[in-house]
Amino acid sequence: MIWFGNIGTLIANETAPPPRANAPEHERMRHALELVATHAPQLAGRELVDALARTGWVDEKTAARLLPRFGHFDPDRHFNDHLRRLSFRGRDSADAFRAGVRRVVEDLTGNAAVREVGPETAIHFTRGEHQGIVLAYPEVHFSIGGPTREAVEQAVQEMPDSLVVIARNFGRDTAAHLSGLLAGTEVPGTLVTVNLLLGIRAMSLRYQPDTERVLGLLSTGRPLRSTDVARLGDRVTAAV
Repeated sequence: MIWFGNIGTLIANETAPPPRANAPEHERMRHALELVATHAPQLAGRELVDALARTGWVDEKTAARLLPRFGHFDPDRHFNDHLRRLSFRGRDSADAFRAGVRRVVEDLTGNAAVREVGPETAIHFTRGEHQGIVLAYPEVHFSIGGPTREAVEQAVQEMPDSLVVIARNFGRDTAAHLSGLLAGTEVPGTLVTVNLLLGIRAMSLRYQPDTERVLGLLSTGRPLRSTDVARLGDRVTAAV
C-alpha cells in the first residue's frame, strides 16, 4: 500500500504529548510509530520507514536502524485504541474519526474516498458494481436528526447498495428511525458500532473472507450484532 500524504499534517490533535526534541531516540521512535499507526497501520517495510521519517521525529537512517527493536509494537492495536478514544469525543473530533473509519473501509473494500452527501461529509466506496456510503459519527447513544437526516435522505437519491451509519453506539430508537427514513426505498440501512466495525476489520485481516461476504454484512439492513461479525470466521467450502 503506497503512502500518499504527509503525516505531519494529520497529527495536530493527538492526545499524547510528544517527547522532548532532545529525548532519547527510542522515545522519539516510539512516538513516530504511534503517529504512523494512528493513520496508516497497514504500512510496512520501506513505506513504513519513509512514513516514520515524515513525522519529523526520526530520520530515515534512524528509523531503519531502530525498527527491528520495536517488533513488539502492534500498530493495529494502537489504531484500534485511537479510534475507540475518538468515538467518545463528539463532533469536534469528527474529521479525525471519519479519517480512521475511512481507513477501515478501505481495508475492507479496497477503496474509500471522502466527499459530501448533502450537509454531511461521508465515506464512499465501490467494489465492482457495488456502491456504498458510510456516515460516521464519534458520538455515544447516537440518534438521527437534523443534518444527519438530510444526509440519509440525500444518500437515498444515489441508491447505494449499502448505507452504513457508524457511531460509538446508538440510541434506542435509532434503528426504527433509520428504517422509517428508508421505507419504500431499496436502500438497506445498517447500523454498526465502532467496536463491531473494528471487529469486522480484525476478522477480515485474520480470516481473509471474500470481499463479497463483507459487502453483504455491510448491506444487512439492520443493526449488526457480534454474531454477524463472528460468521466472517466461518469457512466457506464449495459443494462437491
